[in-house]
Amino acid sequence: MQARNEQYYEAYLSHKQISRRRLFRTLFNSVDKGQKEYNARLAHRPPFAAEEHLFLVACTGCGDCTQACPHNLIQIQQKKAVLELDYMSCSLCGKCAESCSTNALNIAFKRDTGLRPSVSNECLVKQNQLCTMCQDQCSQQAISSNLMVNNELCNGCGECKISCFLSAIQLV
Repeated sequence: MQARNEQYYEAYLSHKQISRRRLFRTLFNSVDKGQKEYNARLAHRPPFAAEEHLFLVACTGCGDCTQACPHNLIQIQQKKAVLELDYMSCSLCGKCAESCSTNALNIAFKRDTGLRPSVSNECLVKQNQLCTMCQDQCSQQAISSNLMVNNELCNGCGECKISCFLSAIQLV
């Protein structure tokens, strides 16, 4: 393959017009993607958690949040708080955030676990049968009749997952 030199790029640009707007859009889109990867959760975090890169620095794994959680949904794994919504949903009561002395969890942060339901093919609705359990149990009314999730309304509480008797909903 021939090395791309200055002549190559001059010839390319003489045939292709790249506007300033397109150049900046490309630059900003690449920054946004990098930022999303930077803030991607490495594990399920409790509600009111700081952005992941801040959370990892601030959380000491002290366990105050685990003791404060009235439903025992928070565990310490690898010296960090992790939310386990396998048997009960989160009430988003904020007691974990109130107990956190390092501010890894703080009432000022988003009242959201960041988790969203993913419905498998085991779901009765996907098999053209009638079932409204997850929709009925969602206090946020974030799940539509065609199982689309409104991410703005959903707070990741896990009520939909717990209510599904077929275990067709996972939180991701």
